Amino acid sequence: MLVAIVVLAAATILIKGAGSLLPEIPDAVAARLGGLAPALLAALVITELTGADGIPRLDAKAAGVGVAVVLAAVRAPFAVCVVAGAAVAAVLRLA
Repeated sequence: MLVAIVVLAAATILIKGAGSLLPEIPDAVAARLGGLAPALLAALVITELTGADGIPRLDAKAAGVGVAVVLAAVRAPFAVCVVAGAAVAAVLRLA
């Protein structure tokens, strides 16, 4: 895990440094980096929803993510998805 964090940190520094040195990012690089943020977000969500053994846990977080996914599927605004998912998770944690 530590190696992955160090590699991602180094890649981030290189990408940010290259962005300030290049007047224009080549189309091939932009196309490859375009899907990086959603992939990292999906990996973080899966990591958060599974335990150390890799088995998904069905708890308040999972319900909140489920609500956010359903709202995103019906094309609700991103802010609505986030707030509704957080509200569902909060209400279930209180219960």
